[in-house]
Amino acid sequence: MLILFYILRKQLGKESAKKVLRKLRILLHIIDSSEAVLDKALNSDFLDFEAAVQYYTVLEQGINVILTRNLRDYKNASVIVQTPETYLVSKGLIGT
Repeated sequence: MLILFYILRKQLGKESAKKVLRKLRILLHIIDSSEAVLDKALNSDFLDFEAAVQYYTVLEQGINVILTRNLRDYKNASVIVQTPETYLVSKGLIGT
């Protein structure tokens, strides 16, 4: 949410960014990353630290899919990795 707020604030301004995030927050469940996740990420072979934190958080939480625009960060993932668009198509929420 922090990165999203940063991007939205630059595009829309502070108050509009907060308004968008309030709406988005209704749809999302925010999960925490533990110290163990951070340790695994720091000691992993991932080239991108943020991707490593996301990956190990997903594993810790029992989530089976990662949505990302950067598929190459997750080449050896043991969970499904898809772009947001591919995911939405696979769920029949948008057309191809």
